[in-house]
Amino acid sequence: MKHCHILIICNELIFLKQKLNFLYKNFDQIIFIDYDILNNCNSKDGSLEYIENFNDTENKIVLIKFNSNDLNNIKSFNGVSMIEKRKMFAKGSIYVNDDIDIIWATDMDEFFDKKLINIVENEYINDIDLVTINIPHYIFVYNQFNIFSGENLDDTTYVCPPRITKHFKNKIYGHCNFETYGKTIKCNKEFIYHFAWVGFERIKFKNLIYKKKNNIKGLNFTRKYSALLNKKKKIINICHPNKNVKMKSIQYNKKYPDYINIEEMINELNKI
Repeated sequence: MKHCHILIICNELIFLKQKLNFLYKNFDQIIFIDYDILNNCNSKDGSLEYIENFNDTENKIVLIKFNSNDLNNIKSFNGVSMIEKRKMFAKGSIYVNDDIDIIWATDMDEFFDKKLINIVENEYINDIDLVTINIPHYIFVYNQFNIFSGENLDDTTYVCPPRITKHFKNKIYGHCNFETYGKTIKCNKEFIYHFAWVGFERIKFKNLIYKKKNNIKGLNFTRKYSALLNKKKKIINICHPNKNVKMKSIQYNKKYPDYINIEEMINELNKI
């Protein structure tokens, strides 16, 4: 089977250094759509240069520098969440190769093992009606030793929308709506390792976006995160910045994908 990965990105250099080699080895096409929603510009941290200078000997990589003209010109789009992200997915959809079988759409801060790719292929082979696969997430907060959980970890690990779906030629893919495309299953044979709430500067940026777009205020979360860093805490107690999610941190002491230099990545992310 042939796999395409669509990623919307913004200042992702730290994650690119950890993830791009893995994606390149295991995917037949990689589509990056770069745009800073808050500042209406493209990445400034070296992400674009890193992708452009990557040794793309097999011509797998498509890099789209999204801009305000794209926002105005794209009329056909779908999905949920911010309209900018929905239009970014619509733009990326145009570039998917016709011979692709499976679309992936993990974020740059979401990692997985090669084992998951094999599991996904087997699920599609064994069920010709299957369209979308939902994989549970470990959602990390602060560092590699803490994840968010509700009262029942088995329930809250599926809090993120599905990232994997069957490819249909000429389809305009939406942001976070893969479960609407057809038969969807929850597959708990592997996890996605999601470092959503790790990195002090990232947290500040996220909270600014969510405050602007969704009126979710995360100021107290940012202050507590900063205080914990200053105290050099390892295991923490913190609640999700979106009170509607009703999740709090618990200790994590399991494995990570072996291609990640986990200490290097976390240290870079939490550098103030």
